[in-house]
This record gives sequence, C-alpha cells and structure tokens, in this order.
Amino acid sequence: MKKVIILGAGASKSYEGSKTGIKMPIANDFFKTFRKLDIAENPWVLIGELLHYISEINNADILDFLNYNGDIEALHTEIQEKLYQELQRKNFKLGSNNITVIKSYNQLIFLFISVINEIQNGSISESHIALAKQLDNEDSIITFNWDTLMDRALNETSDWNTDFGYFVSPVAIYRNTWKNVEDDKKSLSFPVLLKLHGSSNWLTSHNLPENGKMELMQEIDTDKFFIYESTLNPYDCFAGRFMDGYENFSYGYYPPNLPIKGKPAPDGMMIMSMRIKNPFAPEGTSSSSGLTSMPLIIPPVKHKEYDSFGDLFHNLWTEARDRLVSADKIYIIGYSFPITDIRSDKLFTSAFNKRKDYPEIIILNPNPDDIFDRFHKQFGVPKNKIRVIKDYFNKDFIL
Repeated sequence: MKKVIILGAGASKSYEGSKTGIKMPIANDFFKTFRKLDIAENPWVLIGELLHYISEINNADILDFLNYNGDIEALHTEIQEKLYQELQRKNFKLGSNNITVIKSYNQLIFLFISVINEIQNGSISESHIALAKQLDNEDSIITFNWDTLMDRALNETSDWNTDFGYFVSPVAIYRNTWKNVEDDKKSLSFPVLLKLHGSSNWLTSHNLPENGKMELMQEIDTDKFFIYESTLNPYDCFAGRFMDGYENFSYGYYPPNLPIKGKPAPDGMMIMSMRIKNPFAPEGTSSSSGLTSMPLIIPPVKHKEYDSFGDLFHNLWTEARDRLVSADKIYIIGYSFPITDIRSDKLFTSAFNKRKDYPEIIILNPNPDDIFDRFHKQFGVPKNKIRVIKDYFNKDFIL
C-alpha cells in the first residue's frame, strides 16, 4: 500500500530537541524568534540593508527593528515586488536604491535559513524518527518545509541518503570536503523525500541583476545544485567566516563556497569584488576560495520563482503529482494550505483529476475543519474517504 506523507509547518513545530530551546517560527513571529537567538547579536549576520529598508518604509529609526514584528511573508513579498519594479525600469542601472532592495531580498533569504539552521541544530527529532520508521521504499514524503528534520530522521533510520534521496541529485555533496555523488543506488531501499520549496542544506550561487531579472552567477546550468551534509573541519566560505558547533545537515550563517566557476564578465567588462571590513566584527579565519554560495530555497513570497532554477522544481513538482496519483493513502500532517502556496492547490487538483478513484485522506491537525472542507468541496473527495485526527504531530503518531 503506497503512502504519501504531506508535511507542513505544523510538523516542524513538533521539534523539541534544539540546543536553543526554541521552536520553529511561523510567519508572524519570525522576527520575534530571531531576536531570541544568539545570531541576533552576531556581527557576521548581515541585516544592514534589511534594517535600512524596514526603517525607510516605516519612516522610523533603524533601532526600531528591535521591536519590528511584521509578517516575514508579507515583508519578503513586498521587497520582491519592489525588486521587480526596479529591474523592469528602462535604463536600469545599479544604484543606491535598487542595491538596497536587492541586498534586502537576499539578506532575508540568508536570515530566514539561518534561523532554521539555529533551531534545527540539536538532537534528531523524535517525532520524525518515529514517522521514518513506519515508512518503506514505496512511500514518499512531500514537504513544503525548508528544515532538515525529516532528512536527518530518514538518514538515521534507513538507507536514505542525500545522493539519491531527494529524487533530484546534486552536482556534489559537502562531507568535510566536496564529494561526487555515488554512482549506484540499486542496492538501497528508502522512501523518497520531495522538497518542493528547496531546503536549508541545498546550495546554489548568488544572484545578480542581468537582462531585466535576477540570474545566478554560476557558469553551469541553473538547475544544477549542491548539498551540505556535514563537516569536521572549517570550510571555505565568504570572508572565511566559518562558524563551528553545528550538527549534520545544519551550518552557521555562511554555507561552504561552491567548487565551480562563476560566469565570465561580458565583453569589455571585468568582475571586481570588494568587501568593507567592519571594525566591530572579527575577521574570519578559514579560507574563502571557491564561488560564494547561498541557500537554494523558494522563499515564502506570493510570486514564487521556480523557473529561476531551470527544470529543478518542475521535475520535483511533476514527481510529487505522480506520487499523489498513485497513492493509496495520503496523510496531511501540519499543513494548512497557506494563501501564498497557490501552486499546492493546483498540485492536488491536477493529481486528483488524473486518478480513477480517490485515496484515503488522513488529516492530522488541531484545527482540521478548513482542510477537510478543501479536500471535500474543492478536490471532490467523498466525506467517507476523509479521516480527521484532531491533534498535533508527535512521536506517538501511528500511520
């Protein structure tokens, strides 16, 4: 019997093993959560342009960020829209205004993933371990989360690995140094983990404005990506700012640089790099060779730019649809169909339109009514095919 597990933010909220003692944030308490973490006091964590942007839109002092409690999805969407406006201007040139918008957008991505990395840095999640032990090689997990709680649990309890376990394979994996992907998976047996919004441990190159849009700096195709798994020694990263003390699948603010080249400069131009040293910040002590990297995620914004990464997300979403088409049981765990996830509606509609019958739907959520109505009224699933468990996800949940 094929099972598909859908994991949302509620599943990540079950994690209680963080060294920080803090749980994963939701959109409207993100900045409050950030200010509770040690990284909020770390001068290596770049928030300067973001502070400037927030103070400008609120016509307030930069220090008011200490009390800023805006919704991160709304803020990131607003910055994205302003970025589009700047890029589409005639005779677009980099200047102080659009640099602030571009840097603010990217700083939010780094900040978002940094908070996740800090909180998931601890023991392996007991609830995810318990779930992983109930899965076999015919099952699959579809998640809209960016954390690696499920990744670590699968890696701990099965043959699942980062070489093949995401359905899409990376160019290379960082395991104390960059390693090539293994060639043979025939002898391995594990469920597939489909991360439809990317992952905190997926890496790509930085992006810069080019041809009226933001484009990746890497010389290789945009659907090629890298994975961070673990390290024993300091790795090469931006300004050598390696941060120690992280469990596998988590890293400090700066991920390792990529072992590839960046795009060459256009004819008649040259690429220059400069960094203003902060007199209040310690210098990094590791190396900085390689192409500077950043997290590869689809951030929580209204207009999700899946096409920025070539066919990568097209392939993931197509596989997710096919898994939903063939599933006998579909579990919805802690996922409430946020209004910014328009494509998830289309995913289920497309999958159910291709089916000849309906699967059994099991909803695990303390507030399941809206989700029940969505599956019955919007997706057409008969009521007798939907089972509701009005509870939170925890280690005692049995499929």
